Amino acid sequence: MLPCILLCAFEPAGLHAGYYIPGVVQNKNPFFFFSLKTFLVFLVIRAVPSEAVACSPGEYAVHDECCPMCSPGQRVQKHCNNFSSTSCIPCVGNTYTDHPNGLEECRRCKFCDEELKLIITEKCTYTRNTVCGCREGYFCREFHDEDCEMCQKHTICPPGFWVSIPGTATSDHECELCPKGTFSAVSMSMVCTPWTRCEDSGMVEVKAGTSALDAGCGRGSDPVTTGAVTGLVILALLSITVAVFLYRRKKKKRKQYEPQKPETEGLEKGEEALVPVPGNGPEIPVGIQETASHPGVLGL
Repeated sequence: MLPCILLCAFEPAGLHAGYYIPGVVQNKNPFFFFSLKTFLVFLVIRAVPSEAVACSPGEYAVHDECCPMCSPGQRVQKHCNNFSSTSCIPCVGNTYTDHPNGLEECRRCKFCDEELKLIITEKCTYTRNTVCGCREGYFCREFHDEDCEMCQKHTICPPGFWVSIPGTATSDHECELCPKGTFSAVSMSMVCTPWTRCEDSGMVEVKAGTSALDAGCGRGSDPVTTGAVTGLVILALLSITVAVFLYRRKKKKRKQYEPQKPETEGLEKGEEALVPVPGNGPEIPVGIQETASHPGVLGL
């Protein structure tokens, strides 16, 4: 039935060719056919489903309709219809929306993980998400949506190096070796110090400088003084050696000429003890007698 109607609508001359449409009044008025044609085209366009609804800025599409968006910090409570606009309510708790939206739920605020060395630099609000940064001594190594996701410890420039480019919240320190003739004795030195010129102070260099240590200076040695000191030390050692030798010799000689005591242990009263006579003479027997004042003392 519809093809016949469309044919008659787009080809009104078909009626003159003897087409008959049951239920349709035969009318040869051109205006009638033009109105009918327009009406059918409108029905066909409405019958074809649209792929997407194109909404204006500040609107969002829902159920083939365009509804006004909610402001930042709010979310949709009820979508618009033919009789009312979009109903919005504020975000609550640890949630936010930072753009005009048609969201039915607010977004959850970000968590800054301390195990990743992250700290909160800006707290979450109803219109802005949490901003995370790195704790002191760390820099951000990994970003996501212009926000830090992971931190790394700054490099420590050791002695012998200097900090050529200081680190920032988003970059590491850059270290360089001190040039020849300079040194840095501490970590994280911002400059390298030239070695001390010993000759400027009337001294001589006794220890060469390195990238981490200054040159060592000392007084110049006097050959005459050095020789005199050496001679005195040698003379003192000789004197001590001679004194020790003479002492030991004297002690040995005294031991040789010490008189021997007669052996009286184990002798009973009245027994004779043999006393050697100097000069390799015969031993003289000596009797043992007790005195009144000293019993058991050898008496001759």
